[in-house]
Amino acid sequence: MAEVEFVEVTRVQRGLWRPVLDRIALTVPDGGLLVLTGASGSGKSALLRALAGADPLTAGRVLIGGRDVTKAAPDKRGVSMLAQGFALFPQLSVRENIAFPLTMRKTSAKTVAAKVAEIAERCGVARHLAARPDALDFDLRQRAMMARALVSEPLAVCVDEPLAGTGVPMMMRERTPIATLQREFGVTMLYATCSSTDALAIADRIAVLDRGVLQQVGTAAEVFDRPATAAVAGFVGQHPMNLVPAAYRDGYARIGGLAVKLGDAQARALTGDGVLVGLRPEDLALACAPLIAPDQGALRATAVFVKDSGREYVVHARTQGPDGPVDLVLRHAGGNPPGRGDEVLIIANPAAAHLFDAGTGRRLPD
Repeated sequence: MAEVEFVEVTRVQRGLWRPVLDRIALTVPDGGLLVLTGASGSGKSALLRALAGADPLTAGRVLIGGRDVTKAAPDKRGVSMLAQGFALFPQLSVRENIAFPLTMRKTSAKTVAAKVAEIAERCGVARHLAARPDALDFDLRQRAMMARALVSEPLAVCVDEPLAGTGVPMMMRERTPIATLQREFGVTMLYATCSSTDALAIADRIAVLDRGVLQQVGTAAEVFDRPATAAVAGFVGQHPMNLVPAAYRDGYARIGGLAVKLGDAQARALTGDGVLVGLRPEDLALACAPLIAPDQGALRATAVFVKDSGREYVVHARTQGPDGPVDLVLRHAGGNPPGRGDEVLIIANPAAAHLFDAGTGRRLPD
């Protein structure tokens, strides 16, 4: 096991107008589980491929255990790479799947048999070695996948969208054995996923990428409670933060009846007169008809979609911003929900607002 470090890693791909990876500086401690998250095309897979040696870098360095492996061949890095899905060959047995990395290296049959038996026992699939992957449940398939990744005793493991397209229910993902086994073995792991809820559930630390740029690195609590950029705020969470464009006037960010006061440091940090007011769905309350004129801290909106989640209603509403319509999401737990097309009054708590510079997207000082 080893520490992994990316030093100003940049990759420019021919035909693209911006870098796939743009000066990424990131460290994964020995034995840590770092989850890379972001929308499709944000650079997650590119960063894993840079670590595994699948793609050359335009600039920067990759270090594993303090050793510069930037120019090293993929098979000389000690990195195990698992592609999207369960990464198991359906035509092979579990035993053959686990043994595959060793047989590719022409390891002796006796050594392969011993290593497979040991890792299968530790990963909890010893009784299923003769089965095919499609005969296993979700939990056992993930365990078999991890056994295959760990059998060669890598220094680091890269897992790229391991649950994408596998049919694993969302409610089971936070109990994934991938994270459990990573901690039991103490292996350094980089786990890429488009789902920020998966990231929040299992990570030691989370790295959020957007269009090849590293936006923020921190614990789940740090990233969720204090997003560093509007890109992070608008992505992280089952229902990401609402970002409402507002105009800065007379010390306040104003939109409709909502006014949020900016401190002196926040006002000085602005690069223009635009502010993005971030409000989580749980920090908004709904008042239905009869509708009164919005007071301070309220927005007039129209309900466009209402989803019954069983325990509460998730209301999608649309209000008018300074530059056009703005879509909002809020949670409504009590009373009857509005109907599609109903006018509603959305009450916001200014004290719960997160403020971002509209020009740069950076968080304003607290």
